Amino acid sequence: MSNNVLHTGEVRYDRVAAGDEGAFRDLFDLYVPRLQAVIYRITKSATVTDDLVQETLLKVWIARDQLELVSKPDSWIIKIGFFLALNHVRRLNIHSKVIAHIDYHQHQEAPGNPSGEATEFRQMILLVGEAVRQLPEKQQQAYLLSREQGLSIAAIAGQMGLAVSTVKNLLVMALKHIRQHLEKAGYTYLLLLFGTFL
Repeated sequence: MSNNVLHTGEVRYDRVAAGDEGAFRDLFDLYVPRLQAVIYRITKSATVTDDLVQETLLKVWIARDQLELVSKPDSWIIKIGFFLALNHVRRLNIHSKVIAHIDYHQHQEAPGNPSGEATEFRQMILLVGEAVRQLPEKQQQAYLLSREQGLSIAAIAGQMGLAVSTVKNLLVMALKHIRQHLEKAGYTYLLLLFGTFL
């Protein structure tokens, strides 16, 4: 990785990756306002935004070794906050409405948000939808009840007339297929972010 990628402003990503707490404090100071701008645009809640900014930076610290594997660490960090915010909204059972109404152009111009983020996110949504349509009927039904309707595994089991363990297996197989589909499309480096989003 080139030095210009590893060093942005006051942040030395290579030092963060090595566990340097001082470098991480510099990263923290730089990214808090940028993450706040991106996350608040989606959640519309200052309290939720503050919580998700903290969660984003915690994820960065936990996965700091990944900084040496990505070509654009700045974009990677912003994506973590972006997808955490969308996942939060999905959990409120209005995810599909938010996806339909987010002003992607406005989001593209948000402070700290890399150009092309909106296009990449739309492409990811299309790929996930494509993968879901390829699932066997019961896997697809279980996935949609879980992710689009926000039902618990127990509720899905009741609705589908299946054992809880069967529903768990259906969801594990569905997620495995979706992740493999994303990997084939070149989205391997984003899978860390999709663990909760998918």
